[in-house]
Amino acid sequence: MSDNLERICTVDISLATPISNNANFDNSLIIGPLPKAPKATIPGIFVVNGLDELTEMGFVAVGDNADPIGVAARVAFSQSPRPHEVYVTCLPEESGEEDEAGGSVVADTLTAALGTNGWYCIHSVGLTKDQIREVIQWTETQNKLHGYMDDDPENPIVEAGIYLRSFPVYPKVTEAQPDEEVPLENKYGMSIAMAAKAMNFHAGEETWALKQLNAVTPSKLNTTAIKKMEKANFSYVITVASKNITQGGKTGGGEWIDVIRFRDWLQNDMQVRVVNLLVVNPKVPYTDPGISLVENQMLASLKEGQKWGGIAPTEYDEDGNANPGYTTSVPLASGLTSTQKASRTLENCRFTARIAGAIHVVNIKGCLTYENLM
Repeated sequence: MSDNLERICTVDISLATPISNNANFDNSLIIGPLPKAPKATIPGIFVVNGLDELTEMGFVAVGDNADPIGVAARVAFSQSPRPHEVYVTCLPEESGEEDEAGGSVVADTLTAALGTNGWYCIHSVGLTKDQIREVIQWTETQNKLHGYMDDDPENPIVEAGIYLRSFPVYPKVTEAQPDEEVPLENKYGMSIAMAAKAMNFHAGEETWALKQLNAVTPSKLNTTAIKKMEKANFSYVITVASKNITQGGKTGGGEWIDVIRFRDWLQNDMQVRVVNLLVVNPKVPYTDPGISLVENQMLASLKEGQKWGGIAPTEYDEDGNANPGYTTSVPLASGLTSTQKASRTLENCRFTARIAGAIHVVNIKGCLTYENLM
């Protein structure tokens, strides 16, 4: 029967399968030393869905002899809601600052971790200040975030205002507290607790300040100490109305952490949409209709960013004039040279979007009077 049908009508169906998006903006990667007493071979990078998977490998998560990675993972899984998974990578045992080829062991470890998709925010635990500085420098070259603990805002690990992808978190309970008395949960878990809470929300939905954290001890800071934190762009945790909440929420460079995360998400989302347009279709012509298809993908991505709260909605002034959340522009085919068309590269596709931002502080002034208000 099949052969007879083919004599009259042939039907060939191809699958226009879109590319998959492997980028992730929700999960953490802990980098630190190997466990003191491993019970199994520790992979270069691995993922766990619960603390028991780590302890079975020999990572100690409680007690004075706890491993930094074990403590950090315990704090992460103590948050509510808890993260679905946490990635882990360890520095080689007894590794120096340089590898055999003279490169950085820290950078090599992180670069190798890039081969595994699924993580976004790095957390340095149990590393020296020099190693943390290397992680900061490496992260600045990637579309990643990096959280670390720093207990000295007056002499920080890196100077404030330079690095936009790493955020320092203050671990001490008081400024005078000796380092050996800092709770292990604070020493190793502050940044990942903050990230686990904030990254539970979609990029654009969240702010990294005003998040209630579990399993960490809040700091008791006076106004002078808080001013030091703000000047150095440190985040910290204090008690407000019986809740332990984060304050700050900036990277060391002074930008809001949520803005960096949303920018990374928007860049990836728009890239994937445009690439899928070019891959799925037999051809996107270098004409006004073809260029409009590209603009439509830009608009779709911006609309999605607006839905998640990263881009402001259209707003209106007192006179009813619209202030759109975003605008796009693409060239007309008639305005392009033959050389541009022959290159098959479409340039000058632009957009501008207003960041929605977030309210962290509210100032209200009022008046009580005996007078009538009408």
